[in-house]
Amino acid sequence: MWTVSTSQTPKPTRRRRLGQYFQNIKDSYTISRRTYPWVGWAMLGSALGAIALSVGLSRLTGLALWYCLFLGVLLALMVCMIILSLTVRRASYSQIEGMPGAAKAVLDQIGRGWYVESEPAAVNPKTQDAVWRVVGRPGIVLIVEGPMGRVQKMAADEHKKVHRILSTVPIHTVHVGTGAEQVRLKDLPGTLRKLPTKPVRLTDSEISQVSKRLSSLSSKGLPIPKGIDPTKMRIDRRAMRGR
Repeated sequence: MWTVSTSQTPKPTRRRRLGQYFQNIKDSYTISRRTYPWVGWAMLGSALGAIALSVGLSRLTGLALWYCLFLGVLLALMVCMIILSLTVRRASYSQIEGMPGAAKAVLDQIGRGWYVESEPAAVNPKTQDAVWRVVGRPGIVLIVEGPMGRVQKMAADEHKKVHRILSTVPIHTVHVGTGAEQVRLKDLPGTLRKLPTKPVRLTDSEISQVSKRLSSLSSKGLPIPKGIDPTKMRIDRRAMRGR
């Protein structure tokens, strides 16, 4: 008796992955072009330059033209991906700047060595100004979203609250926004990396201990107001594409 296998072949999965890969490239290009209209021309010029370079290499070295063209196409693709990766993140940040929770979307991308709380430490339900707590080598960093004149008291209150239970840990305050004394979203990762680590530099175990203390402090805090879901404050790529 013949048995019919119900297992699916891996081809549809590979096709879906390939389709998703090209869709991601298309979305990234759409996001980048919205902020940087020149990105398409930059990619085209770089690709043509790489191919021209491969032709020149073939004539100078005597290598087979097809071989140099193959290397040129690979180089062109690599350069285009580099340009796209450099522009899409900055474009995404500029397009969400000013939105509630935009700082959290950036903080989620800062990589290893940092602990970012999933919920804001303090939030104004009317204005949606927020304070986020981050722990890293420099100590505790309070990321404050909102106009400077409006969030000063909220930031000061949060600073006092944290200092009360972690008085030996350095506390830094970074104001995010478009004001004169504020840090733009695209510059936030670099600002965090440049924070001083002297005379105190937290180790991995100390970062873990401090984050646990902050988590216990958050569990005793006020509930998050309705209408704000900090766990879903991410870059909305569909909205950026105008859908």
